Amino acid sequence: MSSTLRTLGAGAIGALIVAVAVLALRPGPVAGAPATETTPAQHTITVSGSGKVTIVPDVARITLGVTINKPTVKAVREAGAKAMTDVIAAIKGLGVADADIKTTDISLYPQYGNSSPQKIVGYQMNEQVLVTVRDLDKAGDVVDAATAQGANAVNGISFESGDPVKAQDDARAAAVAAAKVSAQAMAKAGDVSLGDIVSITDASPTSPIFYGPAAGAMKDLATPVQPGTQDLTATVTVVFAID
Repeated sequence: MSSTLRTLGAGAIGALIVAVAVLALRPGPVAGAPATETTPAQHTITVSGSGKVTIVPDVARITLGVTINKPTVKAVREAGAKAMTDVIAAIKGLGVADADIKTTDISLYPQYGNSSPQKIVGYQMNEQVLVTVRDLDKAGDVVDAATAQGANAVNGISFESGDPVKAQDDARAAAVAAAKVSAQAMAKAGDVSLGDIVSITDASPTSPIFYGPAAGAMKDLATPVQPGTQDLTATVTVVFAID
C-alpha cells in the first residue's frame, strides 16, 4: 500500500472517530425535565359543562320622563323643569333615594312648520330619568305617581338581581359540577382514573337582562308590574388529569 493510501485511510478513520464523538456528546432529553410550551399535554380529559340558576329579580329599573312642546325656548324650558321637578318629587315621596334617580337624557329641538321656506314654530324638550326601585311592590306605584305628576313618556322597565355576582357564581359552580360528572363518565368508559383539575376556563356569555313593556298608567287603576323569573347560565371548560 502506498504512503498516499495509508494517509487517506488514517484520515478517514480519524474523521469517523470525530463524528462518533460528536454524536456521543449531543445533549439528549433530561429525565424529569418540564415539557416545553409546544409539547401537547398528556394524560388529560377536557370537558365542557353548563350550569343554570333561576332567580326571582328583586330590583326594577324604570325609564320615564316628560316631553313638552312650547312656542319659545324659555317657555319650554320652564314647563319642562316644573314637570320634572314634580315627577321626581312624587318618586321620592315613595321612598326612592336620590342615588336611585339618574337623569339619562335632556334634549331640546326646534319644531318646524310645513311652509316653504320652513320656519321654526316652536320647541320640544325631552327629559328622561332612570329610576331604580329596590322594593318591587312599589314599582307600579312609581309609574302611577310619575304619570300623575306629568310624566308622559314611560319607555321601559327591566328587572334584575340585586346581587348578580352571587347568582352568576352559583351558575358557574353548577357548570363545574356538571363538567366533573361528564369527566367521571368519560374516565370510567376509558378505564382510567380521574385526577385533579388542571385548569378551568370560563366561557360564559353575558346573561341578558329581561326587558318587558311598561304599561301606561290608567286613571284610578294601579299599574301592575310582574317581575317573573330570570335564568342565569354559565359555561366552563375543565381539564382533568387522568391516571
